[in-house]
Amino acid sequence: MQKKEASSLTKTALVVEGGGMRGIYSAGILDAFMDKRHRQFDGFYGASAGALNLVSFIAGQRGRNLDIYTGACLETHFISLKRHMKGGNLFDLDWLFDRIQRQHMNIDKFRSHLRDKTFTVVTSCASSGYPIYHKFDEYFELEQLFTVLKASSALPMIYRNTITIDEKNHVDGSLADPLPVMRAAEDGYEHIVVLRSRESHYRKKASSSNRLLAWQLRKQPEVAELIRQQYSIYNETLDSFDQLKRNGISITEIAPDTSLSSTRSTRDRARLVSDYHKGYSAGFSFLQQLNQA
Repeated sequence: MQKKEASSLTKTALVVEGGGMRGIYSAGILDAFMDKRHRQFDGFYGASAGALNLVSFIAGQRGRNLDIYTGACLETHFISLKRHMKGGNLFDLDWLFDRIQRQHMNIDKFRSHLRDKTFTVVTSCASSGYPIYHKFDEYFELEQLFTVLKASSALPMIYRNTITIDEKNHVDGSLADPLPVMRAAEDGYEHIVVLRSRESHYRKKASSSNRLLAWQLRKQPEVAELIRQQYSIYNETLDSFDQLKRNGISITEIAPDTSLSSTRSTRDRARLVSDYHKGYSAGFSFLQQLNQA
């Protein structure tokens, strides 16, 4: 675990990074938090897999994320290269979200926990390229929540369908704002805990695969530009942490010490379970240090 010191301030946000199947690491951290009854956060922020992980945490459902990653996400219907090669979706998000909705979510506890808190899910607007922040409180509508969560996970390279919200098309939130820490600070949070799926020092590099994908999506110029500039957007987001700290914002990161065994599309259950336990240990160690401070 890599931890950056932070003081305990009055208004605390929890921000969870996405990363596809790498999200199993933060699922472990969140389960450790629940086991130790550490849920003292005033706001929750996430995009893509990070937002999905937060749903189970807010609802107080320990182990639900692990069940999803090692259950539904590993079923042969979810990820299919053969289907993708024939023009379909690499990840069948429609099928997955139908399964997740049927995999009992404690709606009453979720609603109760948001009574005086907010849950912010990020999507990327396909027509403007800007991040859109969807806030949910105790009065949320379940269908709207899951539509936004699906849009937040809809990477164009894995899911070809269009998700429309308020008459606008939306794609994966991590393209426009992979770690909505700045947004949490703008919303007034002074202490921000960030759960990473990459090492703290990790920075993205420009890639030929992203340039190719951007060319393939040239009929969606704003989305293509987000993908082309993904390395820059990601790195600038991380670089902004230093400026926020200079402005008096306390930021605590919990991140893996080394690269996880899991990748965005890992199908190996043993690797996923291993990274889950790494996350659990990191979360447990963080809480031990917090109690000793």
